[in-house]
Amino acid sequence: MVELLVEGTGYEIAGVQRGDVYNTIVIKTINTVDSGDTIVVDLTKYGISATGLMGVRGDVQTVGNSVVSQSDPTTAVAAGSVTLTLTGATNDATTIFVRGFAVPNLGSEV
Repeated sequence: MVELLVEGTGYEIAGVQRGDVYNTIVIKTINTVDSGDTIVVDLTKYGISATGLMGVRGDVQTVGNSVVSQSDPTTAVAAGSVTLTLTGATNDATTIFVRGFAVPNLGSEV
């Protein structure tokens, strides 16, 4: 069943790497996600410009997290939020890396 995953139950933000030029959001899903499930992330909440998405990479952990294969989600950006539609998963965990240009002049406020 395809579903919209909710932060805190379906996925978590595992970390945010902040830089002068770009930031990277690391997203970790629970181990029961399937292809077609979606995640919506507000880029600006993590210091990424609303129009600054640079790229997305996904890895699926299968067979009890012992096998990892690249499986990039499809993406759509609207109003500063990115919708990630997962691919390659069947009751698996997924790690997603979202990279985008940093919002200028935010300093340590973010």
